[in-house]
Amino acid sequence: MNIHSFSATANLTAALSLAAAGLSVFPAGTDKRPLLVGWQEKASNEEEQIRNWWNNYPTALPAIVVGRAGLVVIDCDRHPGSNDGIEAFNRLLSANGGNLADVPMTKTARGGAHLFFKQPKGEPLGNRRGELPDGIDVRGAGGFVIAPGAELPDGKRWQCVNGRPSLAEAFKAGTIPELPLWLAGIIRPNRQPDREEIDEYSRPGTNSSLRGQVYAAAALQGTAAELSSAPAGKRNEMLNAVAFRLGRMIARGWIDEKTVADALLEACDANKYLREHGHRATTKTIESGIEAGRKEPHPDLPDRDNPSSGGDITPDSDLSDLSDLSAIRGGKQRGSDELLAGGRRAETGTWEEPDRTLLDDRRGELPDFPVEALPASLRGWLLRAARGAGVTPAHVAVPLLGIASSLIGTARRVRACRSWSEPLTMWVAVVGFSGTGKTPGLDVTRRALSLIERGRKQKIAELQREHETRAQKAKAEKKKWEKAVADAVEAKLPAPPKPADATEPGPFVGPRLSLSDSTIERRAVLLEARPQGLAFVADELARLFLNMRRYSNGQDNEFWLEAWNGKNFVVERQGRPPVVLDYLLVGVIGSFQPDKLARAFEGDDDGMYARFCFAWPEEPAHRPLSNEVSEIEPEIQNALTRLINLPSEEDGVFAPRTVDLSAEALAAFEAFRTFLDQLKPDLDGREREWAAKGGTHVLRLSGALAYLDWAMLGGPEPQSVGQQHVEAAVRLWREYFWPHSRAAVRQVGLTEKHANARRTLGWIRTNRKAEVSLQDIRQDALGRRLDAEQTRSLLDGLVRAGWLRLVTKKTAGRAVHRWQVNPLLFLGALPPESPERPERGLAP
Repeated sequence: MNIHSFSATANLTAALSLAAAGLSVFPAGTDKRPLLVGWQEKASNEEEQIRNWWNNYPTALPAIVVGRAGLVVIDCDRHPGSNDGIEAFNRLLSANGGNLADVPMTKTARGGAHLFFKQPKGEPLGNRRGELPDGIDVRGAGGFVIAPGAELPDGKRWQCVNGRPSLAEAFKAGTIPELPLWLAGIIRPNRQPDREEIDEYSRPGTNSSLRGQVYAAAALQGTAAELSSAPAGKRNEMLNAVAFRLGRMIARGWIDEKTVADALLEACDANKYLREHGHRATTKTIESGIEAGRKEPHPDLPDRDNPSSGGDITPDSDLSDLSDLSAIRGGKQRGSDELLAGGRRAETGTWEEPDRTLLDDRRGELPDFPVEALPASLRGWLLRAARGAGVTPAHVAVPLLGIASSLIGTARRVRACRSWSEPLTMWVAVVGFSGTGKTPGLDVTRRALSLIERGRKQKIAELQREHETRAQKAKAEKKKWEKAVADAVEAKLPAPPKPADATEPGPFVGPRLSLSDSTIERRAVLLEARPQGLAFVADELARLFLNMRRYSNGQDNEFWLEAWNGKNFVVERQGRPPVVLDYLLVGVIGSFQPDKLARAFEGDDDGMYARFCFAWPEEPAHRPLSNEVSEIEPEIQNALTRLINLPSEEDGVFAPRTVDLSAEALAAFEAFRTFLDQLKPDLDGREREWAAKGGTHVLRLSGALAYLDWAMLGGPEPQSVGQQHVEAAVRLWREYFWPHSRAAVRQVGLTEKHANARRTLGWIRTNRKAEVSLQDIRQDALGRRLDAEQTRSLLDGLVRAGWLRLVTKKTAGRAVHRWQVNPLLFLGALPPESPERPERGLAP
């Protein structure tokens, strides 16, 4: 393969990758000019169209229509003998305290940089650079840039910067950060800046105190503004980083500590951090960051006309210098032992008081199940059943909601509007350690369901007889048809078509209501027999999810992801025709032990956990035995039977029915959706992903409550879902499932980085390690899920959290780095857990 064919392959691959993420692309020439007239309208993310373009233009570069994607790109040029855009941007970043932690970056073919941001609120930015320094351009609405992954015939490339999120992944995940306000203010043409303020600290040869004061004042203003709008999940980290950065300037005498502390406290009040953590803790965090910054005084401000005086900015920079002042450093790791030990980010804990949130497996203070939120028809039975089982009402109510909703499945779909309806099936899980009431609570409803299953044997036998009659009739009709075909052939006449009655129905499959273990193929066959859906009920769900990817090359994972949606699905079978399901819908009901949650959803990048409504009830107190309730109460048995027998066929064919929200119910649901919209910006990582499904959870839960109420009371079937049931569903979500699911998600890990930190500490604790190496953590604790650089970053984070301390041992050759373990790790409240796979040393 010559270099030209290699470039063509790389460019097509890059174009298809971006298109798959939803970005519209088009072909540009090697001179970076569009090859299509009307490229803004013609740009596409359709694979067939893209392949056709690259068939016509094999060496074309993929280009992105920036405006259509809702993005704005900061284009930093770097040409010999011209203005250095990267250096200029670094100066702006330093002065304004910018944070590039999650910004996708591309190193361009000529050594420049593209930084991708989401368009700021208000009128979209175009291609005017406003008052940005020379060497920095803007590409927004009406503009385009060459895409990351593009390659010129000479081998030069536009490539993602190491350690940064890729553009495609970040765009698809919706994690590209919005353009900072301070940067938008420089770009917008109506801004009235103080140009002298921008240029004062950039004049060559001036490192005066006045210049430093201007620099520090601008940095404080920018960082405080950004901190005041920081979302939950990033506020503590950003506060530490900002305090550290400004502490370096305090050490130079450019700004006083009180001014900084007051400004940061005001910003923390604006972003609600202060009211959540208190004045004392917030002040302590600020003081800790400032003190760390004082130990590394800010260097002299570099001269604008002398790039070499900036230290680490060189003509062949790999863009790591762009993130020098961000809270999370990407790119190259630092070279000196001092920086490796100290780092630029302030601590989240100390050796004396390490950050224990990384270890906490306790449920914390969580609300009790609000029994009064359920329909009145359920409350009396629920309280009696809970007393009889010796558990809390939550232990009984949550599995009941899951099983009842799964029995209805897609036989009834609750509809919010013409374009959005949901089946009623829910996934629910009770979290708790062994012996805390999970199984007795589940058995209350499971026993009733088992009794109903046994009582259906006579009906199933009758269905089997009817099936066998149809099968024999089909065989007889087939023989008649075969004889008619033979006669026609002999008489040289057209053969008669095969009649429908001559098609054999296949083997009989008895309809099941629930299952606890089976293969995908078996589940598919059972869903053919009961297309409205099934209930998967198991005491311990971790086994299902732990084995999901391990033995099926991801096929089980794909099946279960779709099993929550209730859409069509095809199950391929070796040597046999596939099973084509019009509705793949399986409810999941069971429990998890807290220490197994992280392993069950390890590396979960598909949001499987977000489909669950988790409950983590308190361990029930001892109660005397009671004869007040029997093992199977007739009222719940009758209610489940009504749900199972809901009419779901028209002319012998399964036909789902939709049930609309009433006008009042729709208003209540819209109010909840508004609440969700206001909630999500304050969330991050897996908490945000779980909350994003809140509308779906509430819609399904409201339908389940409406039909459970009807099933307990009897009478005509509901014609709509009423306001009382939507408000009950909203209350259960907000007051119970949301706080309990947040506690469960914390065990999974708020982010993958958080989860890896927990795994590492768990492994160290289990194996009683007093000292560890990078190789220990990468290979034994994490099973090589991270590369060496990512592992080093993880260890640096644990140093800042106060759990590890870097120790460098001098040798005749290269210095050896080891990390000393804080002895407090072995004195914590949590008992060590054994890894599930000892041969790999995986931590829980």
